[in-house]
Amino acid sequence: MIIKPSIRSNFFTNCHPYGCRQNVFNQIQEAKAFDKFEGPKNALIIGGSSGYGLASRIALAFGAGSNTLNVSFESAPKAKKTGTSGWWNNIYFQELAKETNHIHKDFIGDAFSKEMKENVMEYAKKHLGKFDLVIYSLASGGRLNYETNEIIKSHIKTIGEDAKGKTIDILDLEVKELVVTSATEQEVKDTVYVMGGSDWHDWIDILDQNDLLNPEAKTISYTYVGGPTTEKIYRGGTVGKAKEDLERHAVLMNELMKKKYNGEALISSSKAVATKASVYIPSMTNYISCLYDVMVRKGVHESILEHKYRLFKDMIYGDKRIVDSQNRIRVDHLEMEEHIQKETVHMMETISNEDLLQLNGTKLFLRDIYQINGFEFDNINYDDDVDIDHLAELQPE
Repeated sequence: MIIKPSIRSNFFTNCHPYGCRQNVFNQIQEAKAFDKFEGPKNALIIGGSSGYGLASRIALAFGAGSNTLNVSFESAPKAKKTGTSGWWNNIYFQELAKETNHIHKDFIGDAFSKEMKENVMEYAKKHLGKFDLVIYSLASGGRLNYETNEIIKSHIKTIGEDAKGKTIDILDLEVKELVVTSATEQEVKDTVYVMGGSDWHDWIDILDQNDLLNPEAKTISYTYVGGPTTEKIYRGGTVGKAKEDLERHAVLMNELMKKKYNGEALISSSKAVATKASVYIPSMTNYISCLYDVMVRKGVHESILEHKYRLFKDMIYGDKRIVDSQNRIRVDHLEMEEHIQKETVHMMETISNEDLLQLNGTKLFLRDIYQINGFEFDNINYDDDVDIDHLAELQPE
């Protein structure tokens, strides 16, 4: 099978297995170049197959020598379908992490389900022991309500007025207008149900009930705060309501973690990066492209791996923690520096569509989007045949 990018409405319908391997390999090489740090012995990552979850897993495995368990919902390759990038990321992380001589286990399925939680508990009791760190980095567009057997879907919408902005059409390489409509009250509730903090809280509760948290254990989830350019659709929209719920649950869990374990429940605000969802948020592609350009020129741009490595080494297990008035860890402080924001917003307001597409920051953003799905790595010949049937024999461990 010759695998070339298949893109519909800015969504990649396929991925390249060897490119996914290269993506994991590159992040591991980055991690190896940094100083080691004292971190958790056992880490559970819920949503550790891609994005910030995968970067966290790699940072911990290679930076702190942690054992890692990952829970993620993935599709295996079948017939002419390549499977999800997360499937291959798990496969190749397992292959490349063997050199650590630590335990790395993947659970493929619905992290929201009681059955999955019980499977993880059973495995930990038999093979691993108690957890020192639980990371909740789940990104899902839907969640099954097991009581009603109804799939509840999340919505990227505004609250109040519609929002208009520009986005980059990845396939056509054009800047187009994107309109996001206002959510109904039910759509807000559904988004909070899917993307809020209730499932994270459920995981901590069941770990607590099964005596699977060590003294001084920590749990952390990721949020995004951002600036005025994304306020209307992000913090002021349905996603923002879900993030508020996530942060509310962190406060509640922190009481338990502190009182019973002398531990912590934390929220960390991450920097804006290329994600599968960013192309659907008005102005976000333009913002990230301009932000990348400014931060690269200022010498403060970080890869996704660098960003999470710094979070754990310096702020979670180090003495360089930066927090805001709501006690959120602000590892995004470089992005939010006044001079960075001012120059980024000015560029967004003055740059033409044609110049935006030629911007180095835009090219970096688009490269990241492609590489998430295993494409645009210089050392891979995408005209080579891929024996997907043979690769399908590989299974997560």
